[in-house]
Amino acid sequence: MSDASREPQTLPFSPSERSFLRQELGAAFGHRKSLAQGIGVAVWTTGPRKGEPKVPPVLAGLVARGIMDMPAEDLGRRAYFTQTGLAALRVLYEDGRYLDPDRFGHLREELGL
Repeated sequence: MSDASREPQTLPFSPSERSFLRQELGAAFGHRKSLAQGIGVAVWTTGPRKGEPKVPPVLAGLVARGIMDMPAEDLGRRAYFTQTGLAALRVLYEDGRYLDPDRFGHLREELGL
């Protein structure tokens, strides 16, 4: 069996989830994002859902799978990796194909690699 045929079974994140994580965790404009800070979630500013978090479908899926958590004390405005999520992120980082070391090198220490 080739490596390509085993890939979907070994990777903890779907392509859309990997894209979301690269967008949210990548160093941008000289700022390196920290796992400890979590991922910010936008909030509805008008309408009947005013003040509620705008949870993207990808993030909702990660929360449903126990990869991330949105604690009530943050009013749903931040999402944090659970221990399961950090382990899954380590697998993704160690693979080397999905998180460029130049852009995501700052995560290495936080992940204990």
